[in-house]
Amino acid sequence: MDSTLIVAGDIGGTKTYIASFEPSAQHFEPVTERRYETRSYPSAGTLLKAFVDETHTNPKRVVMGVPGPVRQLPVRAVNLPWLIDPGEISSALGGTEVHLLNDLQATSYGTLALEPSDLSPLNTGTEDKEGNIAVIAAGTGLGEGGLCWAQNSYASIASEGGHSTFGPNSPLEIDLWHFLYERYGHVSWERIISGPGLVSIYDFLRERDPQRESAELREELELGDRSDSISRAGLAGSCELATAALDLFAYLYGRETGNLALKLMSSGGVFVGGGIAPKILAKLRDGRFMEGFLDKGRMGEPLAAIPVHVILNDKTALLGAAYWGTQL
Repeated sequence: MDSTLIVAGDIGGTKTYIASFEPSAQHFEPVTERRYETRSYPSAGTLLKAFVDETHTNPKRVVMGVPGPVRQLPVRAVNLPWLIDPGEISSALGGTEVHLLNDLQATSYGTLALEPSDLSPLNTGTEDKEGNIAVIAAGTGLGEGGLCWAQNSYASIASEGGHSTFGPNSPLEIDLWHFLYERYGHVSWERIISGPGLVSIYDFLRERDPQRESAELREELELGDRSDSISRAGLAGSCELATAALDLFAYLYGRETGNLALKLMSSGGVFVGGGIAPKILAKLRDGRFMEGFLDKGRMGEPLAAIPVHVILNDKTALLGAAYWGTQL
């Protein structure tokens, strides 16, 4: 078994990607790759052990992107009932060197390995080759992070900005805040810009005007994935309420993305990742997202110069973990 390979992973609340990479290769093409249902395994160590056994890999180093702040070890995963301990992973693999990255740090590094075909532009802008980069990703939760240019290379910026407080900016948004406050107390951006957040927006609008809900969607919502059903109905225009919910979701997604771009002054570009954006790409491209992004008063003009891209490659965090593994 080859002991020069780097094993990289992207642990998500639903699925986990793991792959091995040759560190000296010019491009980040995996040697072997697997997808796993995360909750089918009791720990990260057992999952990694399954991968190396299945693929007959003896890694030199393991780098995992994990959903949670990597400050103290072990890491308590967000949206997942795991304590992710590099020592436990190392023991399961016979003493292999193990490193953890926040999942948005991994995604941020992954943007450096993407091809043009991996991206869909929302705003062309003017790229600053040495400018900071912002990354935001809505899925099960909301991740935020980025890269800063320092000493001729990029360094990642760890963040849990998705948990920062939502700031309403219109009477409708104030009512939305009250609705969510009654449910959760603290209303973070993640309560709105995420799969569960889209459902909350829909529930809020339905409470205001239940007649806008179609009978077909009402029945479908009782059976399956509510977020997915609302997204599909909103994109198809088959339910007025779902369309309104998706419009508000896209606008607020753009607004928080603009907030992040301002905080990082991300003249190097903004990358919108996560599982939701590619699924609702048509909605993000219809102008609502960029309307929210640019809704910054006198700061709208400098934001208009920033390139904004949707990431289409769902392996970006995996590529970023591999990229970082080659830099150690």
